[in-house]
Amino acid sequence: MEPGFPVYARDKLKRMDTRSTGFWDREVVEQAYQGWMTHPRVRHYINSSISGSALHWPMDWFVSFLGGRTFRRGLSIGCGAGALERDLIRRGICEEIDAFDGSAGSIRVAQEEAAKAGYAEAIHYSVGDFNEPVLPRGAYDIVFAHQSLHHVAKLEKLFRAVLLAMKPDALFYVDEYVGPSREQWNAASFAAHRALFEVIPEEHRLVSVLPLPIQVEDPSEAIRSNEILPELRIGFDILERHDYGGNLLAPIFPFIDMTDAIADSLITAEQELLSAGQESFYTVIVARPKRGAAASLANLRYFAVPKLKRVGRELRRSRT
Repeated sequence: MEPGFPVYARDKLKRMDTRSTGFWDREVVEQAYQGWMTHPRVRHYINSSISGSALHWPMDWFVSFLGGRTFRRGLSIGCGAGALERDLIRRGICEEIDAFDGSAGSIRVAQEEAAKAGYAEAIHYSVGDFNEPVLPRGAYDIVFAHQSLHHVAKLEKLFRAVLLAMKPDALFYVDEYVGPSREQWNAASFAAHRALFEVIPEEHRLVSVLPLPIQVEDPSEAIRSNEILPELRIGFDILERHDYGGNLLAPIFPFIDMTDAIADSLITAEQELLSAGQESFYTVIVARPKRGAAASLANLRYFAVPKLKRVGRELRRSRT
């Protein structure tokens, strides 16, 4: 991994759930989770997929995309230990940032690191619930969600809050897992992953059977991940989208004693899978809020549809 470029967050974040936040409070002290993005070969693959260059990271691409545009006030959803916010201030992308996370332990670390960097006045951290967001209306010039949306059960409520909190010309930067939700994984849907895992030399396998990618310790993990893109499109217009895979690498990587040769073979297999038409599990998106009547309709849909679904469920229960 090249020096000078931050890894903004573990590719698992959190929402306000006592089991989830307890898991991530422990992770910020002593990390047990092995992220798939850390190997240099994989990092180059991700960078190339997003920016076109192995050495240019996603935020380097975003700076180029902005063409010199900067933002007075930003919001970061799911800030973890705060590396993203510090980098945004360091680069001059934002003058100040509000940031929240469900993990109080992460927030403490983020505040300490911001103070060390001299950014305590520019970054405002707080503990908050992804599913019950309280955001000021029309306040933000840019919003960031970095590997946090796939921990949100109430996507409609969060997207509605974000939509109302953004100025009309604001941008929404999303770096996210949008692959299968946790209940979609089973032996059949995971068969190809396990078959590929068994081809890897036994001495490099850390487990005998590749486990399903369901994080038991964090019940918010991938809770509605497959619905993120459809829900996002209701209230936001996508300006840029850069997929970067993870379909094979993310579930397999933590259970391999990874070598460069194995990493290269998995990357090749994943690229072939994506070329054959499988949707990427991970993506970077830049979007803007819908405007006028379209924004009003999106606001109504985000508000009403979950309530209508709940009424439907209650009616079905009453008939059984």
